[in-house]
Amino acid sequence: MEVELFIDSLAFGRAAVGRLDGRVIFVEGAAPGERIRASIRRDHGSYAEADLIEVLEPGSVRVVPPCPIVDTCGGCPWQHIDYQAQLSAKQRAIIDAIERIGGIDSPNVLEVTPSPQTLGYRNRLSLRFERGRIGFYQARSNSLVPVADCLLAESRIRQALPEVERFVARLKTDINRVEIATRGLLPGIVLALQSKGRLRHADTLATREMVEDPTTAVRGAVLSGRGWQRQWGEIGRRFEVADGVRVELPGASFGQVNTAGNRLLVAKVVDAALQGKAPRVLELFAGAGNFSFALARSAARVIAVDEDRSAIEAGRRAVEDARVPGLRFVAAAAKTYLERDAERPDVLVVDPPRSGLGDAVTPVALLQPGRIVYVSCNPPTLARDLRVLSEHGYRLLQADPIDLFPHTFHVETVCTLELT
Repeated sequence: MEVELFIDSLAFGRAAVGRLDGRVIFVEGAAPGERIRASIRRDHGSYAEADLIEVLEPGSVRVVPPCPIVDTCGGCPWQHIDYQAQLSAKQRAIIDAIERIGGIDSPNVLEVTPSPQTLGYRNRLSLRFERGRIGFYQARSNSLVPVADCLLAESRIRQALPEVERFVARLKTDINRVEIATRGLLPGIVLALQSKGRLRHADTLATREMVEDPTTAVRGAVLSGRGWQRQWGEIGRRFEVADGVRVELPGASFGQVNTAGNRLLVAKVVDAALQGKAPRVLELFAGAGNFSFALARSAARVIAVDEDRSAIEAGRRAVEDARVPGLRFVAAAAKTYLERDAERPDVLVVDPPRSGLGDAVTPVALLQPGRIVYVSCNPPTLARDLRVLSEHGYRLLQADPIDLFPHTFHVETVCTLELT
């Protein structure tokens, strides 16, 4: 069924939003302010999903995407939208989620701080590997779109893509995922490869030769599968997250993908948590210390907790090397630590995964720190947790978003809450 629609906004997701006879119609590839012709792909009753057929009247925020494969690759669904309009849509998405899901009226959501770079900002790229090619899956499918270049990636990754593809294609191990990461302040790149099967013996020598060859960009590699993991070379990554503050990351551990944007994020978290004081800080989901070391420069004490033992060990080594007083890393799940070991801090900093605090949200509330700084990359789960925290007496002072993911619908938000 073909329909004509006027597109009035961007949804929190891949699609733009139009309406037909009171029903919401989600259309990927459309832009606000334009009239389009679309084909209904899936009818859900109260709403429908449609495919864009033709733009009849382009909107003022439509731009020409710089990437030649944007229509097939699933990675950048907003690349055809003017960047300022992307930022405005992200702010609206946060407000909508906090009001609708969080039950908080008229939340104080600041304008979204733009990314310092809109292209070439990613220090890590996660790809699929099939039939000798690396690439991304097409949206809503398992069809691989081969990628010879990615405009979102830092130059070291872009330059290494052909070399990495040739190397992985030679391996006998059944590789299905390929992650390429720069080493930040250190030279070269690191590979993290995932396999559906066992490690083939021949690949042990091939990988060692690769990372030891000075003519290649690959300085380290981690191969893993169900029940096994091997690593070769130098897998450490080093980033300066604030002036004079460096963080060491193991190759396969989580780290923010936007290097320059992360410096802005760290500054926002430090300002929200410390406010010119020297409080006792507990940080959950701390990783290897993205915020911890910057917080420790002024806080009276920082306890950084994460269940990723490799990240915690990296944090501990960095504390010893830099001789950071008052900073301690603890390997534990957030809920377990809160229920068994936590003392009430002045400030609690949390940076959970996309799924939010989960079963740790009630223990967080019951700990009753005077201030909570909640860092989120997912407005719906953030709003869900804000509702619980508000029911336990916390008031949202402000939500301060920053765009670490240009040309996608993802957005990072730093929320400051106080106990009333």
